[in-house]
Amino acid sequence: MHTYIGPSLAAGGRTLALFKIPTRQGEVYMSVGRTEFGNDERAVVEVRRDALFGLWRNDLTDTARALAARGKAPGETLSEKLELADEGFRFGMDDPVPLVEVCCRVRSQIKAAPSGGPAAGNATAQPYVSVIDGVARTLWLASQGAPCFPVECLVAEAPLLARLAGSRRSRWMRVSEMLPRH
Repeated sequence: MHTYIGPSLAAGGRTLALFKIPTRQGEVYMSVGRTEFGNDERAVVEVRRDALFGLWRNDLTDTARALAARGKAPGETLSEKLELADEGFRFGMDDPVPLVEVCCRVRSQIKAAPSGGPAAGNATAQPYVSVIDGVARTLWLASQGAPCFPVECLVAEAPLLARLAGSRRSRWMRVSEMLPRH
């Protein structure tokens, strides 16, 4: 991974896997930490911004619905969240921003048969990414020109995400590999 720096001691004595991401504003820092369980099932994949957005676009209707359901107009919510993301990224290496959490899956779709064609439609598979936590962080990184950045997903989804959107010559890693138990 190009952005991975290595383990770093954070405030409070907690060890985090630290990442340095280049942006137009300079370098910003992100991190992921061990949890009590599930570190072997959590993966970090360094993704290319444009490829991630291409996959995310396939799920954009769900994202827009979720933003609207929060009771505010999507623009207001997003504007407020982008300001918070901007502020969060300013803390630097001392207080890195958590990784964006995504899921990467494939949805089956039935396309209607062309008129005059067979009665049954054609089944196709459409890969997509959903941002589970970190929509504003994702949009902030994109708006600041970050060419690639790390995201967290389930190990079961990491090979697909790495194949479809992963950085060149980069491999995904389990959180337990980055932060082994002492």
